[in-house]
Amino acid sequence: MYLSELNLYPIKSTKAYSVLQAWVRWQGLNFDREFMLTEPDGKMISARKDKTCFELAAFPTPMGLIIQHTSGRIIESFYHDFQRQQGCEVWGTAFESWVASEEVNQALSELFGRAVQLRWLGERSPRTHKNGQNIVSFADSNPLMLASTASLAEVQGWSPIPLSMAQFRPNLVIDGGEPFAEEGWQKIKIGEVVFQVAEPCTRCVMITRNLQTLELDPQAEPLRTLKKQHTNANGKPIFGVHLIPQNEGVLRVGDKISLLD
Repeated sequence: MYLSELNLYPIKSTKAYSVLQAWVRWQGLNFDREFMLTEPDGKMISARKDKTCFELAAFPTPMGLIIQHTSGRIIESFYHDFQRQQGCEVWGTAFESWVASEEVNQALSELFGRAVQLRWLGERSPRTHKNGQNIVSFADSNPLMLASTASLAEVQGWSPIPLSMAQFRPNLVIDGGEPFAEEGWQKIKIGEVVFQVAEPCTRCVMITRNLQTLELDPQAEPLRTLKKQHTNANGKPIFGVHLIPQNEGVLRVGDKISLLD
């Protein structure tokens, strides 16, 4: 088995930024979900409800972030412009984050058709994992998510519509192995980094958003298929697994996966 894809999502819930190598920090891949769009009160904005999120691509720079809209509009945000902190929330976890400049927020608000804000974690994430020990970015619940092409092929065999791995938004994609074998792993090593396999990733309506039309599938596929075919003990649909890094280091596409436990 080997690592075949590395994906960053510099702004939570926006387009993927694929790379050939990445540095793993305690909170996840460097530049992954270090930014987030929120309502003015700090509540997160998600592509579950706002398809405009999927119209945005983000590119990290030494000075901050370049955001490109599908219309061609470019918005540049600089680290030094994040001057004030304000409370925000990700799935019930409340913490402080840095708010972008009025100019950047106004430009993004025009795209969304309402007032929104860009938030930045800061140099070190202030958010703690539910285990009370690790830190997490703006990601939903864990530092990284891994998915397998073998598992995708299995789901595709059940699904009435064509699927792509991009719908499931993994950080790491692996080739080789048996479908859903990853759900039984406890500890793995990829490149220089050891990961604890935390739990399977439960799935929501976001995976039903068509990446070309940006509309939600009218039959709620492939979520409906997963609900019928592949769930956890509580009956929730799952695909992929969450990872918690046990050290920092480099990952490169092509790295082999070793099972440690």
